[in-house]
Amino acid sequence: MSFSEDTRNELARVVPTARCCRLAELSAFYDLDGMLMGTDNQYLDFTTSSLQVARKILTLLRSLYPGIATQVLVMRSRSRRTQICTVRVLKSAEAQKVYQDLKELDYAEGQPYLRKKCCRRAYIRGAFLGHGSITNPERTYHLEISTDHSHAAAKVLAALHSFHLDAGIVQRKGSLVVYLKDGDQIVTLLNLMGAHQALLHFENVRVLKDVRNQVNRLVNCETANVDKTVKAAMSQIEAIRLIEEHDGLDQLHPKLREVALLRQQYPYASLKELGDMCNPPMSKSGVNYRIRQLKARAAEIARLYS
Repeated sequence: MSFSEDTRNELARVVPTARCCRLAELSAFYDLDGMLMGTDNQYLDFTTSSLQVARKILTLLRSLYPGIATQVLVMRSRSRRTQICTVRVLKSAEAQKVYQDLKELDYAEGQPYLRKKCCRRAYIRGAFLGHGSITNPERTYHLEISTDHSHAAAKVLAALHSFHLDAGIVQRKGSLVVYLKDGDQIVTLLNLMGAHQALLHFENVRVLKDVRNQVNRLVNCETANVDKTVKAAMSQIEAIRLIEEHDGLDQLHPKLREVALLRQQYPYASLKELGDMCNPPMSKSGVNYRIRQLKARAAEIARLYS
């Protein structure tokens, strides 16, 4: 089972205690996939491709309207790869009552989002259950909610923005897709929706990825430093070889000769290590100064014999 399916299954088990929040979540299901049916609006349908979501819709309806007459219809697509589940409110009066309650939700003045924070959280949860998905955090960070209805997309986007989440919206194959790509904001949204198990898994994966990335950066940095040290040492040894061939190391000042011989004997030692081996010990800057003198003399020889 995918991480996205695990998250939806967890959210399908979350039932708000407050009536306003249950109506808000039911409203999201209606906005994304609901419809008044029949010539006289005698049916109210909620459509989904998930049996777990259909069960959630049924639970919300029965908790809000005890004794409500409902029916669940399950149909297979022609390819039989997907299913369509319809939760139907059967009686016209009850269908009209549910529809009216959904339309009379308490929205903020002049805004497409609900006034209460708890209701906005429920609405987002319903929207995600209806048409949401989240990628496995081991691959990338991406959460989205898609819909064919512009008014529903506007509500979802406004609800996310009301929680200071930097959600965007794009059009894809005729549908509007509201999305989040930031890992921290996805964690915040999972918490808002009540997907705490998914949140823990997401965070664990993020920590492991951060550790791996940090280790890789350190290894790459160390490798680059080693490469730099090796290249520098090879350049120094080549300079010393050139001096040895044309002048002879015996002609060098004793301190220069000491550093040259140590570099030949210990080609991969650091400047500090070379300084520690000198007699008496020499500082790193002192060794570096004498190395520069050796390289300058090698450059003079190269010019003379080029």
